[in-house]
Amino acid sequence: MKYAVVNTDGLVVNVVNWDGVTEFDAGDGVTLVDLPYQMATDDNGVEFRQYFAGPGWTYDCTNWIAPPPVEDEFMEAPVEEQ
Repeated sequence: MKYAVVNTDGLVVNVVNWDGVTEFDAGDGVTLVDLPYQMATDDNGVEFRQYFAGPGWTYDCTNWIAPPPVEDEFMEAPVEEQ
């Protein structure tokens, strides 16, 4: 299973695969939360879990909130003038 590592501000700082049984310590000041998912099917008909949250998201103990979108200006590659 995948778990979100959530800090005290509700920010997802990491995602880990954990069987829920093996001894694991995520560290001080964080909590492990089951990641939400839905079952999906790939082009070959194979079912898989499609997860909805990751680093940068926030969790308020009820809702998962996506981070704000990245501004377009950061997405553009610089153009060299000749």
